[in-house]
Amino acid sequence: MSQIEKVVTIKRLGQEDPPWMYWRTRPHAERLEAVEKIRKEFHGWTNEPEPRLSRIYRIIHLA
Repeated sequence: MSQIEKVVTIKRLGQEDPPWMYWRTRPHAERLEAVEKIRKEFHGWTNEPEPRLSRIYRIIHLA
């Protein structure tokens, strides 16, 4: 069974870390999940369909 490491940080009143400091400590997968959740919430608020990739292609004839 693993133990939880106790961490204590002493700071002055009113001294806080910027919000991005928290996200730097999180794994990449968790950060991407958070971005995806925010993106889905945004498109729910705007009542617009989710953006899709346009289907653009080009036929190139080689000599």
